[in-house]
Amino acid sequence: MSVLFAPTLIGTSALRTFVEWVVTDAVPTDAGEMSIVFERPVPSWGWFLITLGAVLVGWWSYRRLSGAVRVPTRALRALLALARASTIVLLAFLIAGPSIRFAREKIERDRVLILLDRSQSLTIADGPLGLSREQQLTDALAKAKDALIGIERSKIVEFIGFTGGAFSLTRSVGAVIPELGTPSGDRTDIESALRQALSRTAGRPVSAVVIFTDGRSAVPVSTETLRLFERDSIPIFAYALGSKDRIGDAGIVSTLLTTRAFVRDRVPVEVRIDRGGITTPLILRLIDTSTGAEITRRELPTATEPGEETIVLDATSPDAGAKSWRVELSGTQSDLVRENDVRELSIEFIDRPVRVLYVEGSSRWEYRYFKNLLLREKDLESSIMLLSADRDFAQEGNLPIARLPRTKEEFAKYDLFVIGDVPSGYFSPEQLTLLRAEVSERGAGLLWIAGERSTPASWEGTTLADLFPLKPPFALEPRVGNSVMRPMPAASRLGVLRLTDDEDGWPDEFSNPKLRWPSLRYVQSVPRNRLKPTAEVLAMADGVGAAAEEPSAVVTRMRFGAGDVVFVATDEIWRWRYGQGERFPERFWIPLVRMLARESLVRVDQNAALTVTPSRLAPGESAIVSLRLTDDESVARAPATISVDIQGADGVSIARIELAREGADATTVFVAERTGRFLAVANDPAFGRAEAAFEVVRKDDELRRGDADHAALFDLTQRTQGQMLDDAKMRGIEELLPLRARQTDESVQRALWDTPTALVLVLTLLGLEWCGRRMLRLV
Repeated sequence: MSVLFAPTLIGTSALRTFVEWVVTDAVPTDAGEMSIVFERPVPSWGWFLITLGAVLVGWWSYRRLSGAVRVPTRALRALLALARASTIVLLAFLIAGPSIRFAREKIERDRVLILLDRSQSLTIADGPLGLSREQQLTDALAKAKDALIGIERSKIVEFIGFTGGAFSLTRSVGAVIPELGTPSGDRTDIESALRQALSRTAGRPVSAVVIFTDGRSAVPVSTETLRLFERDSIPIFAYALGSKDRIGDAGIVSTLLTTRAFVRDRVPVEVRIDRGGITTPLILRLIDTSTGAEITRRELPTATEPGEETIVLDATSPDAGAKSWRVELSGTQSDLVRENDVRELSIEFIDRPVRVLYVEGSSRWEYRYFKNLLLREKDLESSIMLLSADRDFAQEGNLPIARLPRTKEEFAKYDLFVIGDVPSGYFSPEQLTLLRAEVSERGAGLLWIAGERSTPASWEGTTLADLFPLKPPFALEPRVGNSVMRPMPAASRLGVLRLTDDEDGWPDEFSNPKLRWPSLRYVQSVPRNRLKPTAEVLAMADGVGAAAEEPSAVVTRMRFGAGDVVFVATDEIWRWRYGQGERFPERFWIPLVRMLARESLVRVDQNAALTVTPSRLAPGESAIVSLRLTDDESVARAPATISVDIQGADGVSIARIELAREGADATTVFVAERTGRFLAVANDPAFGRAEAAFEVVRKDDELRRGDADHAALFDLTQRTQGQMLDDAKMRGIEELLPLRARQTDESVQRALWDTPTALVLVLTLLGLEWCGRRMLRLV
C-alpha cells in the first residue's frame, strides 16, 4: 500500500521524534498530518505477496539445521528466519522509494473591492428628502456596517476612492468604514476606476466589486473593461446615488465684465448660461451685493432645445468706487446644482469725464450732428478740430485746441480719438507714430468715420494703416442704391447698437422697405472677404429693393494691442433724425464712444499691461501670458526675466512662471492644470503691479452635467452578473458574494530511502542474522 502509517496510529509527538531522527532536515513547525508516500508505489496485494514471500524465504532457509549446530532450538531458528524476512521486506520497502510527507495547505482569502465616488457631483442634493448624494453614501455605509464586519471574517475588504482615477482610502485602527473626507474631484471616470482597481489586485482572487456612485461618468465603461470582469467572473454590485429621474440643471458657465468703467457708463455684462436640460422660462438677474438691490434682469422664455446661450445685461452706476455685483439664475423648475447659479463680479467706476479728440476734414452733415452729441453729453469732454475751417474759426468743444497734439503728453490727455474724413497728410509721421502707440500700448480707443474723399483711401500705406480692420486696397466703392443697417450678435455682446429698449434693441421701422428715412444713401462696400481675420462685424448693410446685393460690413471692430478700433463705413447716421429727434443717432454713437474709451481706464497709471490669451480655457490647454511695458523708464529698469504669479480665488499663489523679455515685451506659455478662476500678477519695482484674470473650466464639468445615470449602472451589473443594491440588499450582501478563496498545496516531502538511517537498518538486520548464524556455527 502507498501509505503505511499515519499520525493517528502513533502519537504525534512520538512520530515527530522518530521523523526528526530518521530524516536529515528538521520537521516544519507548521506541519499538519504526516504520511508515507512512495516514488514507486506498490499496491496492497503486492506488499502482501512480498511479505509472504519474505516469510517463506526465511522459513525455507531455516526449516532444518545441519552442520555443526550444537544447540538447535526452534526459537533461534524462528529468529533467524524473521531477520531474513525483515531484511527482504526492508529492501523492497527502500526500493519503492519511500518519503515522509508533511501535509500543509495555504488558503489565500479573496477580496471585495468597494469603490466610493469622491467627485464634486456628490454634493448635489437630489436624494430622498433632499439629502445630498454624499449623505446618501455615508448613511448607506453606516447601515451596512454589520454586513461589512461579517464579510471581513472570511474576505479581505479594500476601500478605494475614485474621481478621474482610483486611490486608496485609509481606515483608522479598529474602524470598519474609511475616512472619506470632502468630495472634491472635478471629474468622474468609472472606466479608469474599474481598470485601476483590477490592476491593484493583479494575481489575487477577487470575489466582487461594489461601487457607490451616481453613475455619471465622463468616459463610458468600455467593452474591453467589461470583458476583463467577464473573463475572471467578477460581478459588479452597484449602489446608485442621487435621483433616478432626470432633473436638469441650468447654470452659469462664465461671465465677462470689464474691470473699470466710467460713472453712468452702460456696461455690458456678458453671461453664458447652460440650460442643462431645462426648457422652462428662466430669469437672469444682476444684483448689487452690498445693498441687495436688483440692478437689472432678463427673462429668458421657454426654449425649444436645451443648450448654451449668451445673454448680455446692461448695467450702470451713478456712483464712483469699487462695486460688487452678483449674477443670479433662477427658474420655476427645480434645479439640480444651486452652486452654479450664482457668479460674483467686481468692477470699479471712475468719476471723471470721457476725454475725446475729434478731428474732421470738412463740415459735412455727420460732423454737425455728431459734434453736437459730444457737446451735449455731460460726461464727455471733447476737443473738436475742423481742418477745413478758416484760421479765425473758433474750434469747438469744451476743451478747445488750436492745433493737433504733437507730444506724447498731449496725446495722453484723451481716452478716444475720432478721425473723420481727414487726409492722412494732415498728420506728421511723428504724430501718427504717437497716435499708434496710444492705441496699442495705452489702450486708447480709435473711431474711424468713413467719408467720400479721404477715409480710408488716403490712409493706405501709412503708420495707421494697421489700425483699420480692412485688407488693402483701401479704396472702397460706394454701394449702389439705399441700404438699411442691421446689428449682429457681437454688438449685443458688447452692449452697443441698442437703439430701443426692446429685447432685440433694434427698431422695427428699420426693416420696413417703404420708409425712406432709415435708409443710408452712402455706404462703402466692405464684403467679408475684405476684412482682416481679427475683425468683428457689429452691423451689416443690406440693399433695399432693386439695390439688393451682397450684404456689406458697415460697422466693424478690431483689437489692436491694448486698445479697440471701430470703423464705421457710412456718414449717414444723421438721417435717422427724421421725425425722431436725436434718440437714434445718440444711441448709436454715444455707446460706441464710451465702449472705445473704456479700455483706457484699465491701463490708466500703469507702466505695464498683462494679458492672458485666451482668458477662458480647459485643463491641459495652453495660454499665452504677455507683458508689455508702456514707458521707456520701465523698459530701462525692468529685469531680463520677469516673474508672474498665478493666484487662485483665495489669493494664494499656486504657480510661478518666468517671462523672457525682449525690449518692451515679455511672453511665455502657461499650461493650465487646475480648474477655477485665477489671477496672473506681475509685481516688480521697475513697473509696479499688473494683473490679468482668466478662468479654467472643464468641458465635462462635474457640476454642469450633474444628473445621475442609474441606467448605466444597471447595464454594468447585468453585463457582469451582478446586482443593483439598496439598503436591504446591503445588509445581506455577504450571501450574494461568491467564494473565490484560493487554496494552495504546500506540502513538504522528505525522502527516507537514501538516508543514513535506512543504511544502518539494513546493515543491522544483516548483522543480526550473521551473528545468529555465527552462534549456531553455520558460518
